[in-house]
Amino acid sequence: MYWSTARAAARRGYASAASAPAVMNVNGIRVAGASASSSEQLASLALVVNAGSRFETIENAGAAHFLKAFGFRDTQPRTSFRTIREAELNGATLTAEATRENIVFRVQCFRDAVPYFVDVLSQVAAGTKFAEHEFSAVQRVVQLEAASAQAHAETRVLEALHQAAFRGGLSNSLYVPEGSPVNSAESVQAYARSAFARDRVAVVGTGIEAQELSQLVAASKLAELPANAELPAAQTTSFAGGSQKVIESAAPVSHYALAFSCAPEEAPVLARLLGTQRRAKWNVGAAPLAQAAAEDGFAAEAFSFAYSDAALVGVLVSAPAARLRASVERVAQTIQKSVARPSADSVKRAAAAAQVDAADQMALQEGVARALTQVALGQPAATLEAVEQAASKLSASAQSVFASKPAAASVSLSQATPYVDTLGF
Repeated sequence: MYWSTARAAARRGYASAASAPAVMNVNGIRVAGASASSSEQLASLALVVNAGSRFETIENAGAAHFLKAFGFRDTQPRTSFRTIREAELNGATLTAEATRENIVFRVQCFRDAVPYFVDVLSQVAAGTKFAEHEFSAVQRVVQLEAASAQAHAETRVLEALHQAAFRGGLSNSLYVPEGSPVNSAESVQAYARSAFARDRVAVVGTGIEAQELSQLVAASKLAELPANAELPAAQTTSFAGGSQKVIESAAPVSHYALAFSCAPEEAPVLARLLGTQRRAKWNVGAAPLAQAAAEDGFAAEAFSFAYSDAALVGVLVSAPAARLRASVERVAQTIQKSVARPSADSVKRAAAAAQVDAADQMALQEGVARALTQVALGQPAATLEAVEQAASKLSASAQSVFASKPAAASVSLSQATPYVDTLGF
């Protein structure tokens, strides 16, 4: 095992009350831990496998979504009923999440229950049975989640935006597609076997130090995982700058997402420069884009998505179909005039907002766990130090990013949707 201090994972708040967060290597498994204080009672654990939807191919589209839903099902030593019953008796919460990069199985529990739940998580990776009789229940879960996403216009437009912005890999949907080739427990198990290996797995804990957690991991079933994953490496990401239109004639409100390519570490600060986040309940704020939205009566929400090798930053515009074109054009003009050439006050506001957001996240158990996961997997982490560094170069970044060709996606009437190449970028 080797030791490396991950000071960037936290500089204040939750992790500053005790030892610095650290990342260790246990026979190829990255183990990260941070303890806020010796008297702390709550802990969290996460088993992270670097096998999100970006790694899917045409032969297994939707497999990451299915694998997430198989979390905490029957394993070799425990039925799913026993796992849930014992979690409830311990007051623990079990959750699973699939992103484009990772599949994450989480536990929040009392600190004295950590050894037990390390074993539970190790069995998720090394002992899930993938019983055929469970597949139908899992299939119903993922199909419901996919249908719910389809019914949510904002989710649909952001999914379409990824398809427009990227080709392969990050363009893959978070949700199982209709007609997915994943049609049996065996096909999910095949994806799991290709992904669950020591070089793709990390275990992250808060409320427990890395040294203690690494000893538990070394003694668990995780140590028996294969050394190297069969899952192919991610495709090199390139920003395509395309557009996608989803025709929705019956919706009373239309949505249009406009996004720019940027470096992952720049994304959270550039999103704050767009300035749509309210800091006072009854005031839209001083940012030009927020003022424009209030004057013209449309909604504008800045967003950012940061990945290991790419990032998007942009604005989601929502307006009645008849006013969508004018609203999007006003947003584009405001970005070109005021965001791509920001004033000193705009830069100061954005830097302060991004730093407060980062500090706030690092004061929470969830924020520390997210940063530790990113550090452990070698992915850009939105820590306070990283945000401060990005903020110091914000003006130059804005001029470069917001002058580039954007990608766009919409859920609206086709007649109401402006073409991205008519917006002046």
